[in-house]
Amino acid sequence: MTAAIYVSDSKNAKIAGANTRVDATYASIAATCPRACPLKDQGCYAQGGRTAMVQRLLDSTVSADVAARHEAAVIDESYMGGPVPRGRMLRLHVAGDCRTNRAASLVSAAIRRWRARGGGAAWTYTHAWRNVKRASWDGVSILASVETVAEAKEALARGYAPARVVASHPNDGRAYDEGGITWIPCVEQTRGVPCSDCGLCMNADALAARGAGIAFAAHGQSTKRVLKVIQ
Repeated sequence: MTAAIYVSDSKNAKIAGANTRVDATYASIAATCPRACPLKDQGCYAQGGRTAMVQRLLDSTVSADVAARHEAAVIDESYMGGPVPRGRMLRLHVAGDCRTNRAASLVSAAIRRWRARGGGAAWTYTHAWRNVKRASWDGVSILASVETVAEAKEALARGYAPARVVASHPNDGRAYDEGGITWIPCVEQTRGVPCSDCGLCMNADALAARGAGIAFAAHGQSTKRVLKVIQ
């Protein structure tokens, strides 16, 4: 049994546009997500709906580093270890995380091999940014999942662009300043542009250099529980 799976050509309309293709990985939340994550078991989107059903297929009893080895293996085994469709994007961790430097390094090394086979940008978000160095994510566009502006500033100081959940977006959907950070509302939520066509989260280091982050409006079945956490 594995703690991670790889999905070729995800049908998730949020991340993949009509004319683009995006692959995805799912890892065991129990095995990989940091225990300190405030949304774990408190409204995390990946613990509901279809994603929750995927979790039942994954081994939740292994350590974070072993789970990372499983994830690296399924990335290496994608397309039977052969060429990846040129420019194919990869959304790491639709569910799951890497909560140790070793885990992040293992997965990132697999991503570098995947890109050498023809893959394009790989991106994800992490609640383990306090414990995992940005350098451990070499080859991956990674954003720090934060809950407050103070945490966002701390994440930027550690080299991470921040991403946060907010109650709602401005009516005009435009970027705004809060706490000295430029917050860009998720373009998929405000304009219906999928991740593959937006590209902001695929360039996390450029966001960090600008002192900018991405804001996601709470949504889905667990919105009320999420709002309680972030408030």
